[in-house]
Amino acid sequence: MSDVQQLKPKDFKSDQEVRWCPGCGDYSIINSVQATLAACGVPKENVVMVSGIGCSSRFPYYMDTYGLHGIHGRANAIATGVKVANPELDVWVITGDGDGLSIGGNHMIHSLRRNVNLKIILFNNEIYGLTKGQYSPTTPQGQKTKTSPFGSVDLRCREGQGPEGRGLPDQGRARGRSVGVERVQRLRGPCLRHEPAGQ
Repeated sequence: MSDVQQLKPKDFKSDQEVRWCPGCGDYSIINSVQATLAACGVPKENVVMVSGIGCSSRFPYYMDTYGLHGIHGRANAIATGVKVANPELDVWVITGDGDGLSIGGNHMIHSLRRNVNLKIILFNNEIYGLTKGQYSPTTPQGQKTKTSPFGSVDLRCREGQGPEGRGLPDQGRARGRSVGVERVQRLRGPCLRHEPAGQ
């Protein structure tokens, strides 16, 4: 008889009421992460979810793991500290396009550069969802928002052009849409098997 308990996705669900807008893709993402952790057999006590501010950053409350809800843009810095202090932990950064690429952009660059084996999930909805309409670093140029009524003048941060792009080592990334749990779960294999270079 094995001493290892096989966890199910429901074992990673907290007792907190999920408070995202109806139809939001965040539901698919959290369901996928819970299924992924269960499928990989990761003990709950070895998982830490770290977030900043925004809709995505409610994630730690909804997970029955260790979690920390930090301040705006600092999730990567906090997660780096957690991982360096205890390299055996499975540390996840949960962030959005505003939190992770705007105020947290510099921390994102340094966490990628430091290469400490964090799992970063960036919820990119191309707008600040929590503030209901402020444009973000990934908002398409020209898009009209509440804070850019004549259209966003900024060039948007896109794959290969932003913090994860030029000048940094490609440490492995996967990209998916939150449409359907099965699609997001296909990303789990490459992401979870990835080991940082030089480690």
